[in-house]
Amino acid sequence: MPPAWKLKRELLRLIEQVTNIPRVVAERALRTAYDQERWTKINVTGKASPTGSKYCILLVLQQGDFPKSLLRTCDFMTKKGYNVIVVANGGLQDGARDKVAANVWRLLERPNFGYDFGGFRDAIHFVQRLGIAPKNLILMNDSIWFPMWTGSDVIERLEASSDDLTGLLLHVPTRNEYDKQGYKLRTTRTRAEHIESYVTMVPGRTFSSDAFQHFWHAYEQTNSKLLTIKRGEVGLSKAMIQAGLTIGALTRRRSFLHEISTCSEQFIADTLRYAAYSDKGSEDECGALLAAPRDDTWRDRALAHIGRVVQTRRFNASFGWATEQFFQTTFIKKNTDRLFQVGRIRFLEAIENGDIPCDNIEALEELRATVAADRVAIKQNTY
Repeated sequence: MPPAWKLKRELLRLIEQVTNIPRVVAERALRTAYDQERWTKINVTGKASPTGSKYCILLVLQQGDFPKSLLRTCDFMTKKGYNVIVVANGGLQDGARDKVAANVWRLLERPNFGYDFGGFRDAIHFVQRLGIAPKNLILMNDSIWFPMWTGSDVIERLEASSDDLTGLLLHVPTRNEYDKQGYKLRTTRTRAEHIESYVTMVPGRTFSSDAFQHFWHAYEQTNSKLLTIKRGEVGLSKAMIQAGLTIGALTRRRSFLHEISTCSEQFIADTLRYAAYSDKGSEDECGALLAAPRDDTWRDRALAHIGRVVQTRRFNASFGWATEQFFQTTFIKKNTDRLFQVGRIRFLEAIENGDIPCDNIEALEELRATVAADRVAIKQNTY
């Protein structure tokens, strides 16, 4: 039987799938009405001329004060040569508006319709209306803390990619089945590999391509999270591939497995020491490995364990410390699923032990507060 936290998540997903049936019909009229009036409903702040030809669209949903960590993200991208466009779904409070407008090229406040891809769509059309052809365009949202280490060259590596669309991580969604004791039985693949949408690099050649332009012209924004993932996050990668363009990322499952296979026994032990799990079977197996003597078979058994976990879980959440050693993508997800909660706890432990570099004080303060809440939530939702 799956853990209680997973049953709750799947129940909520099922409820949304059922409610999406009438939503699909009703939102056709909503989209038409929105598009007819959207430029009268989108408030644009900012008058300065752009600096250079690189742009970053940062989508946020912040109804309270604007987090200091997001201002640090804006500053980081500006220093990398990007004109930052903050798109605020649902608008901002007056004080927050002033802070943001003082730190970005443009602020677009829009109705909260369509999640992040609805906001991306409006911002891309805004750029097109201005006649701008970006050399590079980065699409980003506030579902991550980024960057935890501002000395990172992650933006330069995205810019250097030869792919037509590049992200921080390529993901293959899977579904796990459990026995009555909560041990995993098997995993099945549910969707194609795609770029996770919190940071996506769009080179100029891709921005001007028919495939990219058509995707945003035809995109049907929706207030369903599941449909936004299907049409937006998965749909964008799928559309580019179908048009003959290439997608890539700085990290992916097979790259992680290759890197870990070359590592020393001590590195593998440290990987397990900072590992995060959302099922009891894997957690117990890790504990047994760390407690076992380092005989001639230990390394192979540890690698087999890591391989099994990586095939069924997100490697960057399960093995965040090792992921940072290999790829230096220097971000942390804010996702509330149990795996990410445990992963944040381990990531923070690694930072405080000096094993992951971090100079983003604002994000670190927010991470510590979130981890405190994560610990409470984990105690209340046992396996």
